[in-house]
This record gives sequence, C-alpha cells and structure tokens, in this order.
Amino acid sequence: MEASFVATDCGAWRDAIDAGVAADVTRAIDQLAEFPVLDGTVQRILQLCDEPDATTADLVGALELDQAFAANLLRYANSAALARPIRAKTVRQAVMLVGRRALRRLSLEAATFRFLERAPGNGGTVRGQLHLHAVSVAVTSALAADMARVRGEAPHLAGLLHDIGKLVLPIAFGEEAIEEITSEHPSGQGRVDLERERLGIDHALAGALLAERWGCAPEVVEAIAFHHGGPTGIAVPTPETACVQLANGVADMLSGGEADHPLLEAALDRLGLDASALDRLAEAASTPLGAVASGRIGEQVADTSQLAQQDDLTGLANRRHWLQTVRGELSERGTGAVLVVTVGGLADVTRTHGYGAANLVLTEVARVVSRHGLAGRLGGVVLGVWLDGSADDAVAAGELIRAEVSAAERDGTPPVDLHMGVASAPADGDDLALLLEAADEASAKQRDTVRPLERRDDITVDRRAA
Repeated sequence: MEASFVATDCGAWRDAIDAGVAADVTRAIDQLAEFPVLDGTVQRILQLCDEPDATTADLVGALELDQAFAANLLRYANSAALARPIRAKTVRQAVMLVGRRALRRLSLEAATFRFLERAPGNGGTVRGQLHLHAVSVAVTSALAADMARVRGEAPHLAGLLHDIGKLVLPIAFGEEAIEEITSEHPSGQGRVDLERERLGIDHALAGALLAERWGCAPEVVEAIAFHHGGPTGIAVPTPETACVQLANGVADMLSGGEADHPLLEAALDRLGLDASALDRLAEAASTPLGAVASGRIGEQVADTSQLAQQDDLTGLANRRHWLQTVRGELSERGTGAVLVVTVGGLADVTRTHGYGAANLVLTEVARVVSRHGLAGRLGGVVLGVWLDGSADDAVAAGELIRAEVSAAERDGTPPVDLHMGVASAPADGDDLALLLEAADEASAKQRDTVRPLERRDDITVDRRAA
C-alpha cells in the first residue's frame, strides 16, 4: 500500500472518484436523456433574458413559438403548490409581471421540474419528490445568494440540479441496491456515507459527472459535487457551493431530516451570515415541500447541547464533536496538523464477506488510528486525526498507522488501502475547513506526481505542505 501526503489546491472533486466506479457511472449517464436546458426554446429564452436590447415582444414571441413549453410555463408559474406570486392568463402577462430575471429562473425551473418529474431511475422510496425538492433548493439558493451578495445565476441552477446524481445511481448499480440505502437513510449525510461505503461513490459526485457531461459551468458542477461537504463533510470551496449547502440543509430540516450542523455553520461562515438567516431561507423553502417547521430553524442550528459526541460504530468522536474540539485547539494554539485517513477497499470486503465484516474492519482501523492523536470519524470511511505538532509528526503518525494496520492484516483482518493526507497550520492556513480540504485533496491524489518528491520508505511527502 502506497501513500502520498500531499496538500495541494482544493476542489479537484474528480480525484475522489475511483476509475472503475467512474466507468460504471459513465455508462449510466449515457442512458439518460439530454438535460432540458439544452432545449432550443429554453436556450433562446435564456439568451434573450441576457440581451439588454431584447424587447418584451421578443420574449413573448419566443415563448409562443413553443406552445407546449408556454403552457407548461404558465401552469407551473400559476401553481398553488409552489406558491408563486404569479397569476397570469397569457404568456405576455407572465412576462410583464415577473420581469426578466424571474422569467429566466422560471424557465429553468419549469423545464427542470418537468424533466425530473418524468425521469427514470430515482428509486421508489423518493420517486415523486425529487422535482419538488429541486425547485425548493433552487429558490432558496437564489435567496441565499441575494442575501450574501453572490452574483450570477450559478447558485440557482446548481440548486436545481444538486440531486441529479440520484438519477444516475440506480442505473449504474441497480435499483434494489439504492432502495436498500434509501430505506435506511432517505436523505442527508447518512445517505451520502452509505452510498460511499457500498457503492464507492455518492450521488453528489455522480451528479457532478452528469452536470459536466451536460456542459454546465464549472462553478455549477463544483457546487453539485460538494453540496454535502465532500469527503470531510465541511468543505465549502466557493460561495455558490455555500448557497446550495444552506438551501439543501434547510429543505432537509423542514422535511423532518436531521440538521447537518457543522456543514450549515461552515456555509454560513463562508457567506458571512449568521444562524438567523436560516429562518428567512426556511420561509422560501417550506412551501414547495408542504412541510411544517418544528420551531425556528436558526434556533435548531444554534441549540446543539443535546447532540451525542461519539460515533456509534467506531467509538471515535463523531464528526461534530471532533470538529468542535479541533477548532478550539486550533484557535487556542494556532499550530497543529491534520491527518485524514480514507479507508479504501471496504466495498470488496462487503462483496466477499458482507457488511458486518466491513464494519469490523473499519472499527479495527479506527482503533489503530485512535492511538495516534485526537481521532474522529468525519463520515463514511473517512477518519481524521489532530496532532499538536508539525506536518512531519503527522506523517510519522501515518507511517505507524499503516504499519499497525498491516500487522492486523497478517493476523487475519481483510486487507484495505489507506489513503492519507496531511495539512498543517499555519503553513496551509489557519482555518480547519481549509486544512481538511487540503489534507483530503492530498489523500485523493496519492497516485499523482505533482512535483519532485522526497521519499520516506513507501510514503511520499510534498515539501510545500510538510
């Protein structure tokens, strides 16, 4: 087993995808229809909305050339279920009432709504809701962007498309496998972790691959890839991503899901907003899902005193407790190092020996990791270790972890691959989210050659980070 502890630029989401899994997903993507935004009518409307010299008559004319789309747009715009402030009898009235920016968004929403409503492969457990959730998150993402002064339409489009990976996974891995996952965890971080564990990929990354195929802008693709915070669970690479993360989190909470406090807090911090902003976002998100909020969302996020501190499976600190503790250490000391350990190969263990055996292997690795610093389970197969030392100390800890896990394998534990990455403060930043992103990027690129490297037995170290 090789490892390279390389902290490079963050955001290379593609590097987290196994080549074999990517091939399966690509074949599934080939079976999906083209995204409706590529439809001629929608493209023409978007073009006219962006042209300052285009007239209202031009917009009306483009809409009226496609009667089916115009009818769907009117029906959607007047839908009581979506509580839109539009009551129009003609396309011209709709254009006059909503203005160009709203018309642009309505066109995207109407086309996407229709596509998701009819699209195959969403899985019976959540079929019939994906289109509603998509519009809710899109509207809320746009509001978050307005509140944080994030320019452009990327948050709105990324919100519309953030869950399109859920169309891909059943085609790639079989609907039965996805039904098992959604029956255990219908949504949220739990579903993402289970997807990664059993499939080797989650719906966020699958959706990013599909959006990339559809020709979406890089900022939209990246927001889709990171809408659950990436492997560390708190990665917020761009303001556009933060908008989608907030919107998705609020929508999940309103539908009865558990709040992902660390990710919400990281996204709020990225946009310079406080928890009270979530209440305004909740008002925008609640109507499409017909949900009733249990108390004020801002207060729910702020009140974390009842949350557990231990991960049930591994016995390590859970993600929230580990992040909270490490942030305190980093704030007090200003120095230290993060070691991210991703346990690969558990999918093979599951196929050969079952889920129980894979859980036992992960627990054994966690036991080893816990001896080398402040350890926590960041999600799925990703473990984090905080060391009150330098990057070199973290590299040394990684060498010991690898040796001890190898010894356990000789004693009969099924083999696994450990992908490791290190980042240190202040060399790689003074913010925990940045350190985790850098360390995770390092582990994901262990097979890449980035610059001349210094060898230490079977571990390569990029001196920029260490």
